[in-house]
Amino acid sequence: MKTFIAVNVSLGPFALFWLLIAGVGAGTAAGVGFALSLVLALWRARQREFRTLEAGGLLLFAALCGACAAGWAVSPSDAVACSFAGLGAFAILSVGLGKPWTAEYARAAYAAEAASPVFGLVNMILSAFWGLLFLVNAVAFRFAWPGWATTGLFVFGAVVSIFGPNALIRFVIGRRISRSSEFRWAAPDFAGAVDLDVDVAIVGAGIGGLVAAALLADSGLRVAVFEAHVVAGGFCHSFLRKARHDGAPCLYRFEAGPHDFSGLHPGGALEGVLRRLDIADAIEWRRVDHCYVFGDRRIEPARDWREYVRQLGAAFPADAVGLAALFDDIHAILAGMTWTGEATGGVPGMPASIDAVLAIPKRHPMLAAWMDKPFEQLVARHGLSEEAKAVVLALVGYVSDGRESLTCADMVPLFGYYFHGGYFPVGGSQRLADALVAAIERRGGTVRLKTRVDEILVEGGRAAGVRLASGETIRARAVVSNADFKRTFSELLEPTRLPSEFRRRVAAAAPAPSAFMVHLGVDVVPDGRPVIHVHGPDGVGIEVLSKIDPSAAPAGHATVSLIRLITNEEARAWFPDAPGEDWKAWRLSNVYAERKREVADAMIAAAERALPDLRRHIVHRSEASPVTYARYDRASMGAIYGIERSARLRGAKSPIPGLVVAGAATHGPGVEAVVISGARAAEALVPGLLAQARRKFSAPEVEPETSAQASRFATS
Repeated sequence: MKTFIAVNVSLGPFALFWLLIAGVGAGTAAGVGFALSLVLALWRARQREFRTLEAGGLLLFAALCGACAAGWAVSPSDAVACSFAGLGAFAILSVGLGKPWTAEYARAAYAAEAASPVFGLVNMILSAFWGLLFLVNAVAFRFAWPGWATTGLFVFGAVVSIFGPNALIRFVIGRRISRSSEFRWAAPDFAGAVDLDVDVAIVGAGIGGLVAAALLADSGLRVAVFEAHVVAGGFCHSFLRKARHDGAPCLYRFEAGPHDFSGLHPGGALEGVLRRLDIADAIEWRRVDHCYVFGDRRIEPARDWREYVRQLGAAFPADAVGLAALFDDIHAILAGMTWTGEATGGVPGMPASIDAVLAIPKRHPMLAAWMDKPFEQLVARHGLSEEAKAVVLALVGYVSDGRESLTCADMVPLFGYYFHGGYFPVGGSQRLADALVAAIERRGGTVRLKTRVDEILVEGGRAAGVRLASGETIRARAVVSNADFKRTFSELLEPTRLPSEFRRRVAAAAPAPSAFMVHLGVDVVPDGRPVIHVHGPDGVGIEVLSKIDPSAAPAGHATVSLIRLITNEEARAWFPDAPGEDWKAWRLSNVYAERKREVADAMIAAAERALPDLRRHIVHRSEASPVTYARYDRASMGAIYGIERSARLRGAKSPIPGLVVAGAATHGPGVEAVVISGARAAEALVPGLLAQARRKFSAPEVEPETSAQASRFATS
């Protein structure tokens, strides 16, 4: 109502013009309208405000005054029609410029909501509506429609303006909630499924699949996980390597990938899932400290993010104010993102109710304003130097190879490592997988290793189970695929089961970046922090995880792992032309071995910028190329970050009812992200699962890792 009144104030000059024109003529009425519009314009200028409608009125009345002064015979009906046509033109123009005129009035009444995309969309619709209504009125007066028609148009517009915005907002938000999943089908009915082998079959025992299985089992469903590898965990797994040094045997424990786990703070997604499954105490976590190397500059972030901001301010004095403001903005956005998980055990996502979405702009205006905007735009807002900006983006390699334009939704969660800390599990990343497996088995579920799935069964248009490589068929009411995105929809499913548009999307989708890793066992404990990011053209990530958990290496020794992301195009060049899944002949070739050696040598040389004389202390050395990741994780082109962002699913549901997806294909890379994906996959099959009270189970015991349990993650 306030907005409606404010608009009528701006239309005051027009109302007076329409009232006077029949009695005093077009010229005099236009002069009065111009004078009142000028007064409004001067008042707005003093308030440092601008109103498109008022500016348009000033121009329109000036034009009418000029036409009358020039001797043009302008009839009252033509003058009124002209005024409406002008209003309509200005209204439509404001929509075309992306600055809807109604937003200028609504913003004053709804300041908190003004930055929301919904606010912008609703005002675009309302501004366009009024533009059309003004133009219809122009036609009505030009062709002398009856009075009841023109009066009816005004009444209709008034009713829409008073009651329409709220109804439109609720409609738009309702649509956004319903479209948070691009495929919409009813969740399976698990009642009476005793004739089936299991309720849910899970393809792949990566962290996303294990989380989905554990939560579904926790809800009382019968679940079975099928994993082709010899251990569960996907990339989240540890492996052992033996060597000899000075005649004595040495044993080193390395990680296949993850080394920095976020979401473990109170209210975090990983912490919430572990606590819900009663395994929060099954793992000992230790804080990971970082170091960034930019040329001759070393930056070692303090554990308290406010102290880190002060560090950056001291390092970049000219950027100190901008850096502080930027981190405050990011902190506010992240608080909003995690707020959406308060009712779901820390697992964020689109709120389920319209009222909850409506509350976001008031409670978390920065989230509403920036969630879907480019992160670079947020950084640019604070005018940082290129050097300071590079430090702010120091962790971008955790989610991207740097070639994509990332939104605030993509980048802001990375700053959780500063706000809440990153951690590493004592005993290696395999401990997380083992704890989840134990939680599944405690709840009656099964995890079958060395059991490859060859087909996801579809019957009656719905997922109906899986067929194993052995020929065994497992009947189920639903299926969770934690397998590679492209493999799931191009190999495990009959293509004809999928909509043609989706098939084309899968075929065109490029795998996300792969990586090359060098694993070194060294006879010295390097100085410095356990995780070092060396930036520059020959940049490399360095992980000395034995500094966090000394059990990973013999006393006086250390494990040093080097990693460099490889674009999808570069990854393709690592594979032979012949198709396959093992590529044994290629892996044993001198060409492949020499190429690995050259890349590893270059990475070791780059690492020596941070760890001098590293090569002199090497006791064990092995490498993992994109071919390695393709063999053991069955990932397309060895992708370690799933599928390219543009191809990811919106929500967990696939086009096949009863088939949901967990993993980086929905929420992107990183352990916390795939934990969220697994939780959301479970929620898609059992709506409301995450908000339900957790069931009580005694905490499972996780056996210490032994050399017999460790996988032989090949380095060829």
